[in-house]
Amino acid sequence: MTATAWESADLRELRLRPLWRAFTREGISFWLLCAYLMFEYVRPQSIYTWLDFFPWTTATMVAAAVAMLASRRTTRVSTPANGLLLLFSLVLLLSSINAYQPSASFHQFDGFFLWLVAYSLIVYIVTTEQRMLLLMLAFVLLNLKMSQFAMRAWVSIGFGFRAWGTGGAPGWFQNSGEFGIEMCVFFPIVTYLALGLRPWLPRWKFLLLLGIAGTALAGMVVSSSRGALLGGAAVIAFMLLRSKHKMRALVAGIFVGALFFLAIPPEQNKRLSESGSDETSQLRLTYWKNGIKMTNDHPVLGVGYANWLPYYQDHFDGRAQVPHNIFIQASSELGYSGLLAFLLLIGCTLVLNSRSRALAARAGPAGRLTYNLANGLDGALVGFLVSGFFVTVLYYPYFWINLAMTVALNTVAKSLPVTVPTPMAERVGDRLRNAAANDVPLGNPGSLPALPS
Repeated sequence: MTATAWESADLRELRLRPLWRAFTREGISFWLLCAYLMFEYVRPQSIYTWLDFFPWTTATMVAAAVAMLASRRTTRVSTPANGLLLLFSLVLLLSSINAYQPSASFHQFDGFFLWLVAYSLIVYIVTTEQRMLLLMLAFVLLNLKMSQFAMRAWVSIGFGFRAWGTGGAPGWFQNSGEFGIEMCVFFPIVTYLALGLRPWLPRWKFLLLLGIAGTALAGMVVSSSRGALLGGAAVIAFMLLRSKHKMRALVAGIFVGALFFLAIPPEQNKRLSESGSDETSQLRLTYWKNGIKMTNDHPVLGVGYANWLPYYQDHFDGRAQVPHNIFIQASSELGYSGLLAFLLLIGCTLVLNSRSRALAARAGPAGRLTYNLANGLDGALVGFLVSGFFVTVLYYPYFWINLAMTVALNTVAKSLPVTVPTPMAERVGDRLRNAAANDVPLGNPGSLPALPS
């Protein structure tokens, strides 16, 4: 086996020294990208006030962009996502120019365009399988920082109920509802990461990753967010449907779902049973109804990006919060053209992950990790769409970072070696879909069982 293959095996076994050695070799642009994500996601500069003397988030983002542009190592990234993202950006720009209050739009331009920069950094820096694995591990650590805190908070109140829930790190996930959505995104990614690495991992490391996935489920419960619970249930249903071994998956799904249900405090169950009839639900329905009217009154470009509040206050009863729905948010502010562009980006995410799975199937056992990560990113999208149906989070990191990781994974998938003839790809795909059921003790990829001829 070559040195590269041995190193790849060490990385997939999650050995700390090889992982650290691989990280140090990746160069300054990748380091700065990881630093940016840390400052964006967990905000240590807000937790530890002695760090809050410098604009770390902006500085690391700009520095990563400069380092990326200065790097001689470039990989051509060809993806329909770039064109669709450009279309969405153009609609948003035209909507801002034509807005009810253009000043409100331009005042919040960074609320969307910073995700364009973040998307570009991930797409053009994360172009190898090694970087993809390291990025996913960094993503797991950043989210674990939040999920373990929520888990400890829940234990501290005796697994009880708090109406205001538990939030995550300061910033995007400080509110309990937004934290719950992030756990819906985190849960399938870490679960499928564990399944993708299973043949290379000692049992205790595999179980550790599943335990981390369990903290994400606990985070959904402790967030006290009904949307997060529905999102978590949708992700579990997605994982059940995606599995080829339906009976085994059904048993596992029932077990996890039962634990999930039993963990929900009685007060939260009562809130779930009142969904649709309580005051909060009725208020959301009113916002949705008025949001649809706003869309129909301004069908092409909407009332303007970031113009929901000023328009609502002047044209309705004045008692406005936010749309509490990502689709109503898109259509009311950007019109049907913005909603269509958003739906196309959702479809693009699903198509790219499907293509990544097909390419991974052609790569045989070497494509197992990529195949499972594509499933994880699909599951994250499902969790976001379901939980985001009740919250105003279109311009939060969930969708845009997931889209970027999807494009990066597709780039990685294109570089995988074709070790299986094309007519056999579907049969190998079936083998990879059975990945969760395989328990093959492996020291390296070379010890994987041979594919059927």
